[in-house]
Amino acid sequence: MERKFDYFVVYAEMRTGSNFLESNINAFDGFECYGEAFNPHFIGYPNKTEIAGISQAVRDAHPASLIAAIKEKTTGLGGFRFFNDHDPRVLDMTLDDPRCAKIVLTRNPLESYVSRKIAQATGQWKLTNVKRRKASSIRFDAFEFADHVANLQRF
Repeated sequence: MERKFDYFVVYAEMRTGSNFLESNINAFDGFECYGEAFNPHFIGYPNKTEIAGISQAVRDAHPASLIAAIKEKTTGLGGFRFFNDHDPRVLDMTLDDPRCAKIVLTRNPLESYVSRKIAQATGQWKLTNVKRRKASSIRFDAFEFADHVANLQRF
């Protein structure tokens, strides 16, 4: 039976639950999510040097080569998370590709704003054990929040 899709992308933003969604996707046989494959600061995850044999330098020069490697070298269906500050060439490639399954992950903008402020204050960007959760009070900045919402809406 022919598959309808060759790969997938999760369009998301920071503090929307994309790490949690990725963990759940990876729990299913036949799916592999490679993290933030097109993050400008790293490939996939911090301290990783390649995905499916493609280095960050090659990815930066030829982003389609990483998409091709994910399609070809993943057992099952492979994909990645994509945020608004990732390589814009990839956004065009994936949106225009009918063989790419698209997942749009959103969260209440106020909740994501507060979560991001708390993560900035505590340095805790990923919670893997609720017993180790760090708490912090934050200051709400209306102008900063308006910018946050505007950025979400643009993406």
